[in-house]
Amino acid sequence: MEEPINYVLYGSILGALLIVVIILLVFRKKIMLFLLTNFSDKAVKTTVLEVLEGDTIVVEIPKDKNQPNKTSTSLSVNDESETSWTVRLIGVDTPESRASLYIDEAPFGKEALAYTEDRFNADKNIILVFDEQLFDKFEKHLAYIYFPSGECLNATLLKEGYGWIRNHAFTIKFAKEFGKLQEKARTKQKGIWNMYVTKGILREEYKETEHYKEYKKRVEENE
Repeated sequence: MEEPINYVLYGSILGALLIVVIILLVFRKKIMLFLLTNFSDKAVKTTVLEVLEGDTIVVEIPKDKNQPNKTSTSLSVNDESETSWTVRLIGVDTPESRASLYIDEAPFGKEALAYTEDRFNADKNIILVFDEQLFDKFEKHLAYIYFPSGECLNATLLKEGYGWIRNHAFTIKFAKEFGKLQEKARTKQKGIWNMYVTKGILREEYKETEHYKEYKKRVEENE
């Protein structure tokens, strides 16, 4: 005689599996960061010291995972004389917020800078996740910036229209996802897309606005 099917048991097992799946989906980013920071040399925890541009920050040199009292040297650019790291966000380029010897301030640069600064006002603790290439040609670290919540600032800047996709000499992990985020922002004309047709090319109608006139006045005063 066959044993009757225990629907209560099977139902409980399926219910438990469903809960596990939901937990994995909801907390997948936090789980990924936990695994990376604890079991990989591609991610480190650190603290933001300064925001230089919308896409560039200065951070404390992370502590060595195996020796908490020592700073990490395996990811350093130069040597033990380093006191901080300058980090460029992989895959995103924000307009310049200030003039330099090589480039002028760009429209929406100050807004992008202010947005990134504001994001670090509440919590300066972040996680750097590295890709294939650790440094750019200026010896700045290249990284994805994650908040403890699992949010990736690189992706958010593109999603909210604070920057364009930056192409690198290597293939970045999230190129496809970043492309989708940029296209959505462009379609909705969010942020820079309300001013630019594409990177470096301004909309003619924007040139008639007070925002553009104020920008031009600042540029002329700095010449």
